[in-house]
Amino acid sequence: MLKGSRKYWFIALLFGLAAGLAFYRYLQDVKELYRPDNLIQVVRAREAISKDSVINEEQVEIATLPAKYVHPDALVKENAVIGKIATSNISPGEEILKGRLLSAQDSEHRLAYTIPVSKRAVSIPIDNINGVSGFIEVGDRVDIIGTIDIPLPTTQGHETMRTYSILTLQDIEVLAVGENPDLAVNQKNPVGAKTITLSVSLQEAQPLVLASERGKLRLLLRHPVDKSRAVLTPFQLQDFLAQSPVSGNP
Repeated sequence: MLKGSRKYWFIALLFGLAAGLAFYRYLQDVKELYRPDNLIQVVRAREAISKDSVINEEQVEIATLPAKYVHPDALVKENAVIGKIATSNISPGEEILKGRLLSAQDSEHRLAYTIPVSKRAVSIPIDNINGVSGFIEVGDRVDIIGTIDIPLPTTQGHETMRTYSILTLQDIEVLAVGENPDLAVNQKNPVGAKTITLSVSLQEAQPLVLASERGKLRLLLRHPVDKSRAVLTPFQLQDFLAQSPVSGNP
């Protein structure tokens, strides 16, 4: 049994704990009373996000907001934002909307969004012959042979032109076939002109452009799963004489 002042200290402690618990419950009730209904978690920008940049996880955060203040197109999951491309500038604290990110429709209308990183898009003229009779489609891969006249020195100190057929590029992705329809409607391109747009590195663009400007190109359509590459020496007219004749059955 507690005696003397200890008993009163114990009673005071019990009343203090009870009062603290009651006050805590009162605060929780008040908090619930003024808590907004129907809260929603949304993704918003933690810092400024520039147009045409890839969004990383450091640039976004999750915020809890009352539903009535949330935009209908606001995204609610970080994985729907991280790694995507912003199609406009996004300010810090701004909700990230679905329409502010790259969509399939954007990819269709802006070729720049379909170019792989570190690659460039370059267009070359084609016709039914060098374009494999129109069977090349977007997403196909092609090899390119360039036929070009190259000046070579002679023993008399002059130059003579020799025609070479050279395997210029291999396994190149096709980004687009034909012209931008908006340009065609506005007649900014010659009527009947046909082009094909390829995805190349800067190093690949140099021989491709040179062969296109100074010679002729022929596209070779590849099988989708064929990733092989060949090493061929330039071919010229006199090399036909070195070819073994093909013998057939009598």
